[in-house]
Amino acid sequence: MRHRGFFWLPFLLLTLALSGCSTLGKMADVAMNPDIQVGSHDDQPSTVGFSLVAEPDVNPNESGEAAPVEFQIVMLAEDSKLLAADYDQVTADIEKALGKNYLDHQDYTLLPGQFKYLKPVKLDEKTHYIGVIARYADPDSAEWRKVIKVKNTGRSYQILVHLRLDEVELQREEE
Repeated sequence: MRHRGFFWLPFLLLTLALSGCSTLGKMADVAMNPDIQVGSHDDQPSTVGFSLVAEPDVNPNESGEAAPVEFQIVMLAEDSKLLAADYDQVTADIEKALGKNYLDHQDYTLLPGQFKYLKPVKLDEKTHYIGVIARYADPDSAEWRKVIKVKNTGRSYQILVHLRLDEVELQREEE
């Protein structure tokens, strides 16, 4: 009876050794290329890419001519402060106006008729909303802000920021 236990021992040790080699090989692959996905797709940070476009007649100035428009893409933990904020508050000091809801932002300027593509980036785990604040020449008659909800894990988004005559439009597509 004793010999039967020893008979299986080499096979058991060989199996354990081979599974360890496989695990070490995977760990080495990840160490050499950190972009290799580890875990399920649903556990990975979401990514977001942006397509920015300004209409040819965007942001008319006092003489009715199209003018460049400055805008910010804002990462938010929550959207209520941005939706309730006054234009002057947000444009004077965005971090103060949005408080703890504010996570990060990036500034851009588009000329009338211009298109710009931004390659995808990973979303921060705290990001639940993405907003756009456009500095139109006449903010009182413009829709200068828009917000969309996003999931911070397991998604791949492409967002169109469309700057119209006097309105920001956001369109989200999931891949």
